[in-house]
Amino acid sequence: MKFVDNLREKPAVKKIEKFAPAIAFLGGFGWDSITLGQMVESSDLVFLVAYYTGALILVILLSARLEHPEGWTKDRLRAAAAAQAKAAPAQAKVAAPINRPVQAAAKAPSAPVAAKAAPQQVAPQPSAAPAKGTTFGAMANRFVSEQAKVVSNQAKEAAEKAAEKAKEAAGKASAAAERFAKNMGYESTAIPKNAIVVEHHFLDREWSAEWRQRFSWAVQFCFGSLFSALVVCYFKSSGSLASFILVILLAILLVGNEFLQKKYESFGVSLAFLSLLGTMFMNFTLPHLVHRIGFIWFFLSTLLSLAVCVFIWKVSRRSKKVLIAPIGISVCLVAAYLMNWVPPVPLVLKHQLVCQNFDKTDYSCDVDAPGFLQKIGLKAPSVHHLPDQEIYVLASVYAPAELKAAIEYRWYFQNPVTGKYSLTDKISSGRMVINGGREDGFRSFSRKKNVPAGRYRVEIAFKDGAVIGSQSFDVFDEARDSTGYVRAVLQ
Repeated sequence: MKFVDNLREKPAVKKIEKFAPAIAFLGGFGWDSITLGQMVESSDLVFLVAYYTGALILVILLSARLEHPEGWTKDRLRAAAAAQAKAAPAQAKVAAPINRPVQAAAKAPSAPVAAKAAPQQVAPQPSAAPAKGTTFGAMANRFVSEQAKVVSNQAKEAAEKAAEKAKEAAGKASAAAERFAKNMGYESTAIPKNAIVVEHHFLDREWSAEWRQRFSWAVQFCFGSLFSALVVCYFKSSGSLASFILVILLAILLVGNEFLQKKYESFGVSLAFLSLLGTMFMNFTLPHLVHRIGFIWFFLSTLLSLAVCVFIWKVSRRSKKVLIAPIGISVCLVAAYLMNWVPPVPLVLKHQLVCQNFDKTDYSCDVDAPGFLQKIGLKAPSVHHLPDQEIYVLASVYAPAELKAAIEYRWYFQNPVTGKYSLTDKISSGRMVINGGREDGFRSFSRKKNVPAGRYRVEIAFKDGAVIGSQSFDVFDEARDSTGYVRAVLQ
């Protein structure tokens, strides 16, 4: 770490670091845009799993905190026990002489009894002559009292010395604990006199500012990588304005991720982002594993992501309040899926044609020769046909290998007065069940006869679900000459 810190102090490296976030953002997003969504490989999923697992572990580490800042760790407990063991022999020596004078005082006869037994005996007084009328019992009591004071003073001095040694041992133990904590990367707290003895566990610690910064930077990197990949994948599967809202939200969070490193030090913020990314990630990954898509699998993805958050909360021993955001996000995502606002990943519309005179053997047909504006996408394609001719809409939809998903074609007609589209037909059949694995996509078609002139929009969608893609076109009840058509093949 010292080598890295010294390297970062160099002026050239500091200049590069200023542009590092932008370079990493543009590079990662550009690479994901080129590779993901075209043909998802197993290695792509492995990288996504690694990013998600890394983010999960880092969020757990960021959840660490001292549950009882005034409490003792196991190291402190062992040091205190050793100090007490050293002080115990000294306390035993002090206790022994204290008991003897108490016993002597208890055995001494009372003053009246002593006077009757030996009325003429007088105890010697080295310091002063005995007062007149002083009995032997009184002198004996005075002698015992003076001896008890001497022993008491000795005991007090021994106790003070033992306390001083215990205090010194506690200070050494505290210093050793602080050195141990510094080497491990987290801060230690002073031991107050009213310390509470608590059971210590791995997350019962306070990371130093330097380590929290390292963890938050790593979380930012993992979250950014997941956001970049998911924005690309969900964008390529979105075929309607409603489903595009979620893509816009993910794109905003992708850009915002570059400015949220400090925020990720907050356990609640990191857990909320992990909940969102977990659901989006699992909703994309599960279809590759179970070869199915649909509400049940999206709901399962949401439950799994929420279960991971609950597990992290359980391990962290935090307040239940941190689960409010993950639960709210999960409920909102399920509601968005029911309203067809979630793109049907990993299905991707690869190519589509609006034409006539369709040949099923090679999926070729006649399309109107496009003008310049139509070629660059600024004008909708057109279909010139006779009223009794059929119009075909062809589409190729990519799906992972072995994935099966039913699709449908939804035909809309635009009211020339109001300009609003209304659903006229919803076409699906057994031949519209995708069998994934073809790089150029699974090919299918829909046809319609007796199509009046006007503006139409045909949506290719997951059956009873979100739209994968759509195509608007104009129909004219007139035929062109042979030079007005070109033969096209669906890729």
